[in-house]
Amino acid sequence: MAYKVLGDRIKKIRLENNMTQQEFAEALGYTHKSMINKIETGQTDISFDVVLKLIIIFKVNANEFLDLSDAESEELMIKADKVDKPDWRKIHPLKSRDESVVYVKPTVIASPNIIVGEFTYFDGQNFQRHVTHHYDFIGDKLIIGKFCQIGRGVEFIMNGANHQMNSVSTYPFYIFNGWKQDPPKKEDLPYKGDTIIGNDVWIGQNVTFLPGVHVGDGCIIGANAVVGSDIPPYSVVVGNPARVIRKRFDDEMIELLEKLEWWNKTTNQIQKIIPLLSNSDIAYVKEELKCILDGDNSL
Repeated sequence: MAYKVLGDRIKKIRLENNMTQQEFAEALGYTHKSMINKIETGQTDISFDVVLKLIIIFKVNANEFLDLSDAESEELMIKADKVDKPDWRKIHPLKSRDESVVYVKPTVIASPNIIVGEFTYFDGQNFQRHVTHHYDFIGDKLIIGKFCQIGRGVEFIMNGANHQMNSVSTYPFYIFNGWKQDPPKKEDLPYKGDTIIGNDVWIGQNVTFLPGVHVGDGCIIGANAVVGSDIPPYSVVVGNPARVIRKRFDDEMIELLEKLEWWNKTTNQIQKIIPLLSNSDIAYVKEELKCILDGDNSL
């Protein structure tokens, strides 16, 4: 499609949805309206991922925008939920076709510092809006494992939210017009490192993660918790500040699960052990896991 024709079509979609260029840019994963302006004025093209968002969010016909190869067509069909098999590339994975829940990994665009594992889902739209104060010049990463369950309203506050604390005032004059202040040196700002969430972590609604926390595999984070310190694997935590109220299993069971790393198995292997993963008879599951890990019961 010629850039000018593309630009006219994009502008029409935006206006039909009563959106400003900035609103439209954010919906498509851009940070600034200047990219939409370039597209609408015929200065540039759009990527495959942006076309996918147009299809999913604005219900446009892919044929308007793409001359697809067979491989691209198959990928698009998978992402658009036309293939019924476990695939983390599907944006809307629910059997009910409810679009309120999304797999996160295929929705994260142009952000190398947000790394999300396969099959992790989010109850909401535009996951990246829930990762705040995340600036490239700081370089911290948000790393989330596989098969995590992220509730509505969860927020990940990154290191860019920190103010200088080793000075008389914490006020960031340097980010506002009219004030004359050089930005503080990175070593003068509190830096907590990467935020890391393990695998198979269930995060309740409206949980807030502060910069640099590490949450172990298999944790359950209660609704409205504020997580400001590290959480060991398979813990249940609640409150503000979040505190561990109990372990989910005994130490032997936790060790078995950490050795098994079921989230790293193939989808076919995981299908086989779903009866174990969902079994409430923990003593029985423990013995079965021992057999699997000893090689007596192969996946």
